[in-house]
Amino acid sequence: MPDFARVIRDAYREILERDADAEGLAGYNGQMNAGMSEATMREALLRSPEFASRNPAADLPARLGLNVHIPSDPMIDDVTRGLGMRWVRLDFDWFRIEPQQGVLHWEELDRVVSRTAARGAQMLATLAYTPSWASSNPDGPRTSDPPAGTGSWTDFVRAAIERYRHEVRHWQFWNEPNVREFWTGSRAQYRTQILEPGASVARAIDPGLQVVAPGLANLGDWRDWFREAMKARDAIDIIDHHDYQRSGREVLLDLERERPGQPSLRTLIRQLGVEDKPFWLTETGVRSDQADQRRYYEDVVGVLREKTWVNRLFFFHYWDGPGQGDGGFGIVNEDFSPKPAYYFLQSVLRPTGVTRLVPGALGTTR
Repeated sequence: MPDFARVIRDAYREILERDADAEGLAGYNGQMNAGMSEATMREALLRSPEFASRNPAADLPARLGLNVHIPSDPMIDDVTRGLGMRWVRLDFDWFRIEPQQGVLHWEELDRVVSRTAARGAQMLATLAYTPSWASSNPDGPRTSDPPAGTGSWTDFVRAAIERYRHEVRHWQFWNEPNVREFWTGSRAQYRTQILEPGASVARAIDPGLQVVAPGLANLGDWRDWFREAMKARDAIDIIDHHDYQRSGREVLLDLERERPGQPSLRTLIRQLGVEDKPFWLTETGVRSDQADQRRYYEDVVGVLREKTWVNRLFFFHYWDGPGQGDGGFGIVNEDFSPKPAYYFLQSVLRPTGVTRLVPGALGTTR
């Protein structure tokens, strides 16, 4: 029978800021052996009377995260210490890490994972994007191609998880597979060639790891993609989704809104029998040059306080610099000056007030 003592002790130290007592260790170890996920165990601690008494206003900060891609050391320090963020989502880009078969470059991620863990933040790692040598389309390879063979993908997944499994406990296999820019394969290919094999590798290495899926964009035929992905429900520990709206208030309300012939995500979760799994929204945000970004963030957080079924929410994203996704979505400008949304998040995450850790130019990696 697996022993989850280390995972439980880590959760107690992080959430309750004390060592786990014998009763708690035994109780949660038994429940996790009976099928309780690490995420559910952590949520139980977050909702415990002890946590509430110690942190009367701290439940919300534990539910917030930020997409940071592959940040520099000063950026990590600012996100975790200056801003006070406890969760970050990182890019594990297969085509960058393994540009040639069998030649893996871990240097940047070694640095990022080590420093982020040392600063006390939890990580969600997103593994995605096919290198040209592994593409099923050798005459015109794209990072969105399905790999020619599942073995090359699972070899990469295995290498990443074995390297970082002690620091990174949450893993997502691919990003927005229902968007052609990111995945040109079919719904079934995503499930059978990416999600299920990746989850199988994770389970074999460490049953306590958490698989987060399917990470769909709230676009087009996402409902069909979601139904297909939930055929792999036993491989998924945490359900996640992405949603961008014109108004921050609409982001979470939209996940509950029924339309003729189009059930809401909340309804689909119930219909497909996965309501027992935690739910995370792992991307939402707005460009600061196209909307009142601070107001958007304020409204998202305001609704999140009420929607307790949304266990965790990650904003997109930290910095507007080169190589960081769509420009304008960052909460700091390219010159690293903070935007109003930064200060709002800081007020939620560190309500006692703090001076920004690194107010000037921060070093960048790419």
